[in-house]
Amino acid sequence: MPQHIFKYQKEIEHLLNEGCVLPNLHLIDKMEACRFASSLPNAQNHIPQYMTNPKRMLSDITNNKATTSLLALSCFVSDTKAEKFFLALKKSNPRAVQSIGDSLSEGVLTQSDGEVTTPTPNGHFDLYEYVGCDFNKSFKITRKL
Repeated sequence: MPQHIFKYQKEIEHLLNEGCVLPNLHLIDKMEACRFASSLPNAQNHIPQYMTNPKRMLSDITNNKATTSLLALSCFVSDTKAEKFFLALKKSNPRAVQSIGDSLSEGVLTQSDGEVTTPTPNGHFDLYEYVGCDFNKSFKITRKL
């Protein structure tokens, strides 16, 4: 089996050198997944938090709060679990919609997309993308939340 390289390998290695650790990751067989996205035209969807705001990574390193999970994409195992999480987050932070999006995007993950963490009880897991993974091509917005 060929060795895959993570899309943000350089940034992951930087965090590892700072003392962060990768979580236990698992290969993907084939699984449905969903995540939040913006329905606005030209929205930059499916980009990890540290890549949308690189200064945050430097700040988090300085303040000892850095984590590799901010270089992964947050996903959910089902639309119902994603929607439940979305509604709870929106209730506690009405401005969350501006940062995570207003819609649900769905697709199927395959072995060539990356590696995932074990889903939590609320259905959330992180995807560490491989080079070549592009959710803008493989995931579609299915509905507004």
